[in-house]
Amino acid sequence: LSLTISNQVDQHKERNRQGSLRHFGILNVDFLSQITSNMVSSVTAEPDAANQQPRPHEEGYSLNPRMIKYHNTERDAWIVYNDKVYDITLFLDQHPGGKDILASHWGTDVTKVMEEGPHKHSKFAYKILDKYQIGVLSTANQTEEGKTADQQRLEQLDRLVDWRKPLLPQVGNMGEKYFEWVHSFPTTDHTVKMFQNEVLEFLTKCPWYMPLLFWIPIACVIMYQYFHTVKFDFLSFSSWLVFGVIFWLFFEYSLHRWVFHMHSTTYFMNIIHFLIHGHHHITPLDNNRVVFPPVPALILASPIWIGAVQLFGYEHGYAFLLGFLVGYINYDMTHFWIHQKVPKSPYVQGHKTRHVYHHYHLPDCNFGISHPLFDFVFGTHVGDYKAE
Repeated sequence: LSLTISNQVDQHKERNRQGSLRHFGILNVDFLSQITSNMVSSVTAEPDAANQQPRPHEEGYSLNPRMIKYHNTERDAWIVYNDKVYDITLFLDQHPGGKDILASHWGTDVTKVMEEGPHKHSKFAYKILDKYQIGVLSTANQTEEGKTADQQRLEQLDRLVDWRKPLLPQVGNMGEKYFEWVHSFPTTDHTVKMFQNEVLEFLTKCPWYMPLLFWIPIACVIMYQYFHTVKFDFLSFSSWLVFGVIFWLFFEYSLHRWVFHMHSTTYFMNIIHFLIHGHHHITPLDNNRVVFPPVPALILASPIWIGAVQLFGYEHGYAFLLGFLVGYINYDMTHFWIHQKVPKSPYVQGHKTRHVYHHYHLPDCNFGISHPLFDFVFGTHVGDYKAE
């Protein structure tokens, strides 16, 4: 019976692999319940076989420990943590450290690995894991009292919104609870719906390559016009270009720390914050909401564009703006890469480590994404991750 259930679950998962499964653990339980009820008549003839039938449980199904070890492939990956069983197949490609590091643990109990090393997992990592629970070990005795205070608090925050409805009006009504909620990482479905209107909802999304298609032609036009208008001085051009890059780093840090992480409590400020950045902390794995859409970026950059030319003059101003633009493109591509990919370069790995810590452990640190320069300047850099 267990093998038959496993095979049918595999077929069910394969049919849905291309889609986005909301609350996958619950879907698994519903499906298991359906196919189990259809098969009961075939097993009740033999009392011993009937006794092996998975039993409904408040947290999924009660599963035999021997069954887990057979689910140990990339297309069928189960793990056990604290006597709970999880199907993490659909999460493998989203794991911040990549799926390869998980391969040796498929079909095993990962309790010791998760709690002792090679690094500490945040409470949000366990929140992600909860979404993929399909049952408990048949030898386990899980109770509500066994939950930690953090787990109970996160569940309370979960209930502040109805995930089936657009979130913007709901976050506005949260008041002072919004700031804690938005950093509680309450969903792992990789996307949220913000607007009821589908056109507005579409405009909140931006594929990673769109900034390149929008800004690189603009950079080329600037360079063409610049070199055909002024007498080129390599030292002057390089100096102002570097100045533009450094100013971008300061601008990136300031925007991220004092605007994107402002402490909002009112109806409209909660909505504005969620629209510009809060949604990213709720769903950091959403690959269509990582880079900044070109149109709002252009609006935000216009005062700097106009002010640089007015303040520094044409020759120095456009060299500065080109450096500023290079810094911005580097930021957007770095941000996307460290969220959606597993970097091979130690340099980019360092960026990913810092930013993952910002998302999953301590949001009040490591505000610099493309470089930690101003985190060091303002004392917000945290680098001793293992000690934490």
